[in-house]
Amino acid sequence: MKCQNGGFQLEAKSEGIWGNYIKARVWHETDAAAPVRGADGEEGNWIELENREIREQDILRISLSGRSVYRTVVRKENDICHLDKPLRLLRGIKDPSADIKAEKAFVSLSLSCKGKTENYLHLSTNPASERYLVSYVNERSRLCVLHPDQPEGIITPFFEQTASGGNDGIAEISPGDFIGHYNGLNDHRGLGALESRDDISLIAAPDIPWLLGQAGKTPEEREQGVFAVQSAMVEQAERFPGRFAVLDIPGVFDSLKAMQWAKKFDSPSAAAYYPSIDVIDPLDPQGFKTVRIPPSGAICGSIVATDSEKGIFHAPANTTLQGAVGLSSRIEDREYELLYPAGVNLLKYFPGRGIKIWGVRTLSSDPEWKYINVRRTFSAICKSLKQGTQWAVFEPNDKNLRKRLVRQVSGFLLDLWLKGYLAGSTAEQGFFVRCDEELNPPENIDQGILTFEAGLAITKPAEFFTIFITAEKEGASVYIEES
Repeated sequence: MKCQNGGFQLEAKSEGIWGNYIKARVWHETDAAAPVRGADGEEGNWIELENREIREQDILRISLSGRSVYRTVVRKENDICHLDKPLRLLRGIKDPSADIKAEKAFVSLSLSCKGKTENYLHLSTNPASERYLVSYVNERSRLCVLHPDQPEGIITPFFEQTASGGNDGIAEISPGDFIGHYNGLNDHRGLGALESRDDISLIAAPDIPWLLGQAGKTPEEREQGVFAVQSAMVEQAERFPGRFAVLDIPGVFDSLKAMQWAKKFDSPSAAAYYPSIDVIDPLDPQGFKTVRIPPSGAICGSIVATDSEKGIFHAPANTTLQGAVGLSSRIEDREYELLYPAGVNLLKYFPGRGIKIWGVRTLSSDPEWKYINVRRTFSAICKSLKQGTQWAVFEPNDKNLRKRLVRQVSGFLLDLWLKGYLAGSTAEQGFFVRCDEELNPPENIDQGILTFEAGLAITKPAEFFTIFITAEKEGASVYIEES
């Protein structure tokens, strides 16, 4: 709340929506009039008073002929008070004692909030006064803190002002705030706001675990809230080609619960990571303290770096998670054997090498979409093919058009194969493109439908190297099979 005329700003004692119920009222009071012995009748720059209580920075209410103005005493020499602004009312005054009345002005303030009232009377705007408005109220009020705002003269009185802008921050945040809605370009919020963009490839919500600590809810209700938000993320990623959801499995879960959580989802457009990570506290000037955060933000950064350096076809794993200095829990090898097949991508600490992303699985039960890079590569290629063949719309649907499409799409896929996006030792093993009469019968041509088929062999990561040891008469033979 800001009081007018540059007087002061009023702020609630603590954060929260409760502060919006604070009301303030300001009015003026004056001391008895001081006898006026003289005045500057030419310029109106000073006035002489018989009142030793008046000091520099005090405010006077000067009245003449039914008019009143406020002036600040900027300098006092004996009983002569020099004013901060010339007073036109004084010009031409011959008998100041009869015509002028000068009173020392004060400010009174009343604060109220839900039945509680605080009254502060007869306060000065002079910082040197023992009853200086700002310090006097701040030392006593349980509702507000006053901040001086370069006062210029007396504060303009007002009958009532109500504070605004208070909120409870994320203390009362709900799953609905995260999910939001999309009702058009001018009406969207939360995850729904992302639906207005077509250039988003990764979505994450690292703040979701905050819902697990909300007061007033059972543990089951809190987990249901987290699940609802992550389900909305997965649903959006499935609706938008090329979009992929990065989910955080809450770090407070143990390994068994983390595995059960991952099994709640079945989607090729999402991946889950566990556990939480520790990073250096950016607010600690010494750089010793750490804070624990969900990993999805750092995971997204690592995926983007891999896309830029190696290509989207490269598995975003076995890379050091920059900035991570610790884990909320260490995963044993026996736990890894249970978690990873369930779709949980783990973060593991390697002495001397830091914390690495140790997994590249989606949350899909379909073996064709088991790997993140396979799904994201396929989505990116489909999006590029859709955009790159828009020129064919309204072209004559004949053999020449179909041959042109085959040449263009084949050239595009050949370039991807050469860059390593597609598997196979030859281009024929990496992809094929088909657009013939069988796919485009006369009835489809009559309806303006053109169909072409493309097959892709996307590069898959080598997750495991299986070692076979066979005992023979001459000794032991070791065979390594990649699977």
